[in-house]
Amino acid sequence: MTRASSADRKTEQLLPLAGRLVHAVHTNSPLGVRAALHDAAELIGDPLTAAQLLVTVLAAMCPDDATPEQLLAWRTNETEYHRLRSLGVPAREAAELAVRVADFLQGRQSA
Repeated sequence: MTRASSADRKTEQLLPLAGRLVHAVHTNSPLGVRAALHDAAELIGDPLTAAQLLVTVLAAMCPDDATPEQLLAWRTNETEYHRLRSLGVPAREAAELAVRVADFLQGRQSA
């Protein structure tokens, strides 16, 4: 059995911080974003290396069958997205539905 390298352990330790960063972004919390980045820098010992590792972890967490537009679709109608998520709708479906609602409302307002 192969032992995990020091870099692998650091990456594993970054996972909770990556989760906190995702949550901070989705809840529009600049303070939460700064705190997650600060804690990552403290853990790794260098802000640039921490940011590079965190970006790599976050990229690995993204599904590779989705476009950037699909991954960011939730931002089109954040209120509806969060309402749907609070009802238990999976993130990808909630984003798609939130976009449909936004499109419908825009079409309705321009008519």
